Amino acid sequence: MVRHRIANGYQEVVLTGVKIGSYRSDGLNLKGLIEHILAETEVTRLRLSSLQPQEISPELIGLLRDSRLCRHFHLSLQSGSDTVLKRMKRHYSTADYQRVVSSIWAQGPETAITTDIMVGFPGETPAEFEQSYNFCRQLGFARIHVFAYSPRPGTQAASMSGQIEAEVKKQRSQRMLALAEESARNFSQQFASKTMPVLWEKRSNGLWSGLTNNYIKVYTKSNYDLTNKLLPVRLSEVYRDGLWGEIKQAEE
Repeated sequence: MVRHRIANGYQEVVLTGVKIGSYRSDGLNLKGLIEHILAETEVTRLRLSSLQPQEISPELIGLLRDSRLCRHFHLSLQSGSDTVLKRMKRHYSTADYQRVVSSIWAQGPETAITTDIMVGFPGETPAEFEQSYNFCRQLGFARIHVFAYSPRPGTQAASMSGQIEAEVKKQRSQRMLALAEESARNFSQQFASKTMPVLWEKRSNGLWSGLTNNYIKVYTKSNYDLTNKLLPVRLSEVYRDGLWGEIKQAEE
C-alpha cells in the first residue's frame, strides 16, 4: 500500500470541528476516519480536538495501539457536580465520565486527559462547587481550562434563578485555576527524567517550545532552527507551564 505524504512536511495533524465525535461522511464515523488516515497517509502524529465523554467508545480507545495517534483526549466536563450537569442538560454523569477516563488509562496510563470546567453556573451552591473541585482533584487532569459562567442573552441559563454574584465567581475561578496549575504540574512531573519525542513549534524570547505526544509543553535553548522538527528530548525539571528539556541528538 502506498501511503500519501502530508503536504508541506507537517508532522502533526489535528482533527477539529464542531462535535467531531458525531462525524459521519461516506459511511465513516470518527473511528473509521481515524483508521483511514492512519492507513492511507504518512502522518507522524494525529491529534483529536474536543470530544464529549459519551462519544468515546472502546473501539475508539483501542486505536491508541497505533503510536501515531496522540495520547491526549480533551474531554469536556463543565462541572464535577451531577446536579449542576443536570441543570446544564449535559448527557452524562460524573460516573459516566470517570468510567471513560478509566478505560482510556487502562489502554495507555500515560495519556493526558484535559478538560473544560465552568464555575458559577446559575444555582451553583457552595456544596456543588466543592463537589466539582474535588472531582477535578481526584481525576488529576493534565490541564484544566477554567471559565466563569457569563450570561448570554436569549439563552435558557440567562433567565434561570440563582445567578451567582461576580465576586463569588471570581473566588471560585481563582481556586479552580490554582488546582489547574497544581494538576498540570503533577502530571508533567511524572515524566521528568524520561526521554520523549518533542515536536518543536516556535521560538519566543530566546526559548524554543514544543509538545510531547501527550500534550506536555517542553522548553529548551538552541541556536538551531527547530521548527517542525520531531526530536528525542531528555525531560527534566518543571519549567513554566511544562518541563525543561535537553535535545538528545545532534541538531541539524
